[in-house]
Amino acid sequence: MLRKKTATYALLALYEIADQHRGASQPTGVRAHDIANKHKLPKAYVAKILSQLANAEILHSDRGPRGGFRLNVTPDSITLYDIFDAVGAITTNDKRRAHIKGMPQPIQVAMNRAHDEAASTVKNLFSKTKLSDLLR
Repeated sequence: MLRKKTATYALLALYEIADQHRGASQPTGVRAHDIANKHKLPKAYVAKILSQLANAEILHSDRGPRGGFRLNVTPDSITLYDIFDAVGAITTNDKRRAHIKGMPQPIQVAMNRAHDEAASTVKNLFSKTKLSDLLR
């Protein structure tokens, strides 16, 4: 259901960026390798996660020697679900249906219903916590 390493790295990276920007009127970009070095994480993996968060418009990416990543939205508008979904850490949002040859229809319907309910529960739970909650 949750790719824990990806979710943890994404949340840690966003927390670091938000924490460094707290109270700054014009925050500077935070570089992926600075986060990776501080927490002893794989640099390429952190860079990939930050790029995914930028593609989801949670972060803004500045290129160049003084570049880095900045929040694109306020911490109180970013939920854990937004973060985890942006980096593909939640596997229950996959709407593809498994159709196994010979599986009776009632079993297939029950499996699809259970999958949908699990996905809804995960989304609801992770949507209750915002990045700003973690900064307090």
